[in-house]
Amino acid sequence: MRLAFAALAAGLILAPALAQAQAQSQITCAQLPKAAEFVNTKLQPGPNTDAAKRHLEAAQHATSDAQCVAELRKVDYYAKRSMAGDKRAAAKAQSAPPPAQGQAQPQAPAQGQAQSPISCAQLPQAADFVNTKLKPGPNTDAAKQHLAAAQNATSDKQCTAELRQVDYYAKRSLAADQHAARHVKCGDMLHPTRPGGVDYHGPPVPGCLPVRLW
Repeated sequence: MRLAFAALAAGLILAPALAQAQAQSQITCAQLPKAAEFVNTKLQPGPNTDAAKRHLEAAQHATSDAQCVAELRKVDYYAKRSMAGDKRAAAKAQSAPPPAQGQAQPQAPAQGQAQSPISCAQLPQAADFVNTKLKPGPNTDAAKQHLAAAQNATSDKQCTAELRQVDYYAKRSLAADQHAARHVKCGDMLHPTRPGGVDYHGPPVPGCLPVRLW
């Protein structure tokens, strides 16, 4: 009787551990190509997607199966977080109150229509824009990282996916610059060293016209 009870207790204790080990063993390095395709084409831009890409790259350069599997588990973790964030954003958009009667409701373009204008043929233009039009900052750095990934892509699909993220971070960089420009103090006769002042020698600042003294 005691032996039967001990065996039953051991089964109850070991069952969760065995289930967890079985769930983890499903991730193998053989799934690396599928993981790369999923991360590069299915996830929307964002911090969790960036983290998934970093661990994906670490898995691709792993020197052992154990390291590769460990990195792929992190890829799976951040990919799930990215998808969960997309679902929350979609649910929030659906729960938004409808527009008042008489107001036109803007129609969002279909995903294929919104993403189709971006292609690898635009890579030179994207490189020129990122390298010459964007001001230094974290969003510009992210745009340059994805631009380099697009330039080294091994397929058109991966190149296009990276260019979409370049477009995402480039827009964030431009928006941050516009926000900073709205709050910048321009030069005047009393403050000639501020942007637009007669003694200002820095780059042009939108909204700050040169001060002219007649």
